[in-house]
Amino acid sequence: MNQTFIYKHGELIPFPALDTPVLVADSFLVTDGKVRSLNLHLDRFRRGIELKCPELEPQLDQFFLAFPKELSETGRLFPRLEVRTINNIPTLSLVSREAPAQLGPATLWTYPEPDPRLDLSVKGPELELGQQIREQAQKHSADEAVLLTSYVEVSEGALSSLVWWRGDLLCAPGNEIPWLESVTRTEIFTVAKSLNIQTRLEHVKPEDLIGLEVWVLSSLQGIRVVENWIDLSSDFKPGEHVDLFNKRLRLLETQIH
Repeated sequence: MNQTFIYKHGELIPFPALDTPVLVADSFLVTDGKVRSLNLHLDRFRRGIELKCPELEPQLDQFFLAFPKELSETGRLFPRLEVRTINNIPTLSLVSREAPAQLGPATLWTYPEPDPRLDLSVKGPELELGQQIREQAQKHSADEAVLLTSYVEVSEGALSSLVWWRGDLLCAPGNEIPWLESVTRTEIFTVAKSLNIQTRLEHVKPEDLIGLEVWVLSSLQGIRVVENWIDLSSDFKPGEHVDLFNKRLRLLETQIH
């Protein structure tokens, strides 16, 4: 059951669900009161505030102290910090949501047009469009849509990031390619550095990834190994590196309360 709270006069107050456009947002998985890399999520949210609605920045420290008190210490939650407008005034809010179940291997589908998103400077404004694109993938019996540049190069998933392995070399789309800042992608590269695993940024087309170990990344689902890609060969390697990285990712968990 979702519950929305708005931040007003230093307190979080229960409020009806908001339907105005999302200006800034950040979500993260909370499991029995533990969350991974919360500092990275809060930093990204803060940068979004500074860019989109800097008038809210003075409230953030107290907001960050207040919202964990509204989250259960047990179970799986996927809360979202948001900024939406109420009576045209940007307002900080929290949506407390139950997390859906952990999913297994993923099937991908290539979105047939160039990435239609226009604002990748901040997480939030393009979330609804990303959800709509993912729903198109689901109509094709896939879990996620892969977005391509105008040069038909892989950018990311509609609501996720993509990385892949060439043997023991971890690869991802280059920084010149438009993609939304991803906390999970940052975590994966941080873990790789700690393990002295070499990394490389690449420009690739979907067919360049056939036969490789490909991961779909998100804060909610963590690492999902690709087992099929609609309209491509289903010959993808199993997740040979997943267990090692999942162990390291768990070390990044801290208590949220």
